[in-house]
Formats: sequence, structure tokens, C-alpha cells
Amino acid sequence: MRTTDLAARLACVGRTWTPQQRLHVGNVAWAHTHGDGSPAPDVTVAWGDPLLGFADVWLPASTVEPATASLHLAPQTTTPHQLAGAVDELLRVASRVTVEVPLQQAELVDALTARGFRESGGPWFAQLWRSLADLSDLDAHPTPDGYSIRPARPDELAERVEVHRRCWDPARIKRMLDLPVTGDEAGSSYSVDKHLAVMATPVYRGELDLVAEAADGSLAAFGLGWFDPESGSVLFEPVGTGPHHARRGLGRALCAEIMRAARDLGATQAVVGPRGDGGYPVPRRLYEGLRMREVAQVVSFATA
Repeated sequence: MRTTDLAARLACVGRTWTPQQRLHVGNVAWAHTHGDGSPAPDVTVAWGDPLLGFADVWLPASTVEPATASLHLAPQTTTPHQLAGAVDELLRVASRVTVEVPLQQAELVDALTARGFRESGGPWFAQLWRSLADLSDLDAHPTPDGYSIRPARPDELAERVEVHRRCWDPARIKRMLDLPVTGDEAGSSYSVDKHLAVMATPVYRGELDLVAEAADGSLAAFGLGWFDPESGSVLFEPVGTGPHHARRGLGRALCAEIMRAARDLGATQAVVGPRGDGGYPVPRRLYEGLRMREVAQVVSFATA
């Protein structure tokens, strides 16, 4: 079975969501719009009716490198036999493949290791979580002087896109990761069309698409929250502060406002998935400063 149907994927991921799950409905919507800059997958596979799981596979340019897959198999609802069958089908698509899996999803980890997958090392991601029952601690993260935080307006679509592009400029990200910058890096691929696609997804809420406005009226930072009414959860994805406005507390202030707005919509918990290793520690420190704690580790597994 093959599907790229967004509604089916959202239902599949939302049906069994817990904070330990790698994908939130917001991740699914964000990936669907290719807002993260990822290309369309070469192969898509799905299992079950209604949908129990799916995988997007990006094949390598040469046989030297493994394929990369984004794999979701709904916990609690897939049997060991179904998990094994799904992994077998994935291996028929690409015999050498890397996938990211939460260690807390033990049955999926067992199905992968039984087929020869092993932890491959390298960067990993933490699932950080907090309750929204009491947000009084957020008073310690006010909006910095000279800025205001508000929802993005429909008449500033180009400016909303441009602040994203500045925050996630590839050369800037390389510098933050201590990677060499050649000067030939392309600019961010985020565009007005992509943001319109984001806004068209069924889980987008304008109340959670926030920007920080500087004193001169320019946009200095942004944060996008994704609310899932079924689980009462909100995901931060993505959040960014412009290079001339960094280290002033805008990121935490934006996330604090997203949590308050999400609580008003009915959210009871917040989740985010930053890097967990020491290669890029700043985002994790930001969220831990908002009393978010690690509840899962998402690591790479690969075939030999």
C-alpha cells in the first residue's frame, strides 16, 4: 500500500500519540509542506487500513551510501508480526537504510534489531515534555524590552517568510554547528508558497503562528506551534531568532507565549524534539529553561 494522504497520516499519528512517540501531528504537517527543506521522497510505503504506519524513503545517489527513511509504526496498535512485515518491506525498498527510532518504542526496536539493524551513533534527538497545568513559572521569561510578541498578520506574509529565511539561513546554521562555511551555500528554501501550504494544513492555527516585532517594526523572531486537540498537546516546530536579535531571551519568550495560547485552546501538554547530543546544545538548553524534561531519546538505527 502506498499513500501520501495527509489526512490519513495525521489520523494515524494522532490516534496513539504519547510524548515518547517520534512524530506529532505537527511534524507530519510540517514535513508534508517540505518546510524543513527536505525534498520529496523517492519511495513511500504505508501499511494498514485504517493506516497503521508509513515510511518515506530517500534513495542515495550512489550505492556507497545507505538510503534514509522516515518511519512511523503506531505503537500499541501494531502487532509484532505487523512490525516485522513492515520492516521486511522497508528492506525490500532499500537493503541498506538508516531510520530514526525512539528507544522507548521497544517493540519496534526489537523488530529492527531482529532484522540486523544496529544503533549507528552520531547525532540523536531528545523528546522534551512539560505539563501546561501551571504556567506561573513562565513569568520569569517576559518579552524583552523593545519587542512585542503577537500572531503573524495575513498582510505580512512576505515578512513572516523572510524572518524564517534569516533565522534558518544554511550558512548561519553551519556556523552554529561549527561546520565549515564555503560561501557557496544557497539561501533558505523557505518561501511564500511553502508558508501558504503550511497555513492550508488542517492542524495549522493562526493563534500559534507567532512573531516577535522589534521597535522599528521589523520581525526579529518567530515560533510556530502545532496543536493536536485529540491529545491536548502542542509541538514547537520551528522556532528561530534572527542573528541580530539573538541572546536576548526572544526564543523562550515566544515559546512561553505559544504555551499560553495553546492552553487557551485546550492544550494540556507541550513537546519539542531538539538535538539531544552535545553537537548543537543551544535549543535543548532553551527548552529545558522552560522546565521541559526529557521523556524519550530518538536515535539512528542502520543496517550493516
